[in-house]
Parts: sequence; C-alpha cells; structure tokens
Amino acid sequence: MLMIKPTEKRKVFVYGSLRTGFFNYDKYLKGNVLNCEAAKIKGKLFHMPNKGYPAVLDGDDYIYGEVMTVDNYEEIMVAMDEMEGYYGENNTDNEYTRIIMDVEMAETGAIEKCYVYKYGLNDEDEFNKHKIYISHGDWKNFMTKFKKDA
Repeated sequence: MLMIKPTEKRKVFVYGSLRTGFFNYDKYLKGNVLNCEAAKIKGKLFHMPNKGYPAVLDGDDYIYGEVMTVDNYEEIMVAMDEMEGYYGENNTDNEYTRIIMDVEMAETGAIEKCYVYKYGLNDEDEFNKHKIYISHGDWKNFMTKFKKDA
C-alpha cells in the first residue's frame, strides 16, 4: 500500500512502544531524535495484551508520553506510519490514524499541535474482549508493573 507523507512538518507525541527505552523507539527513532520532552494529551488509554501495545481513544483522561522532534523527518514519518498501520486519511485499513492534537508540554505548560497516532477501533468486539483500561494514563509505568507481575 502507498504510504502518505505528512503534509506538515510537526513534532510527534508518543505514548507507547515508541517511547524512550521501548523496542520500537530503538527500531524507528534511536539516533534520529533531535529533542525529547515529557508531555500529555487528553484521551483514554488502554493496553491490548493480545497485541502487546497500547491504544488511545477519545476521552478526558490525561495520557502521558513524550514529544519527539526527529531528524530525517519524511523517512522517519513514513516508517512510523507503516509501523502504526496508517495508510492515509479515511482509509478503512488503518489500525491507527495520524491526527493533529493539542499536546501540553510538561515543563512549560505550553500547548503544541503535534501528530498523535489514535487507535482506529476497527474490530470493537475483539478490542473489548482484551482491553485493559489504564486509568493513570501512563503505558510506560503500566508495562513496568505488568512485566513484574507476569
């Protein structure tokens, strides 16, 4: 499938396996991050144990993550789109959709408009069967505890 290049150059908010210290950070971002800042968005965060990664849906909780400024921008964004199963706006095959959201920077409280990958919820029954709601909004902390308890 044809991958869609981002039309605007923006920072990316990551909340799951693309965060510092996780496997997809090492695979897709390591060596290409110019700046990384703690931040948060509004939504609802879930872990999908059947897939091993998180999902963000609409909601009013805070979800914690990192805002990445990346080098080799187009190359990195195309690779991340592919990893996230994003094939373009309104594509029914999208697992995640790359959207623009208001992101609150932890250090300054400033709001920046960044790309965020939001879960597509293509198979709601399958999602509801496996989902684990993360009320505290931090997948990194959840996974640290999840792995200790496993």
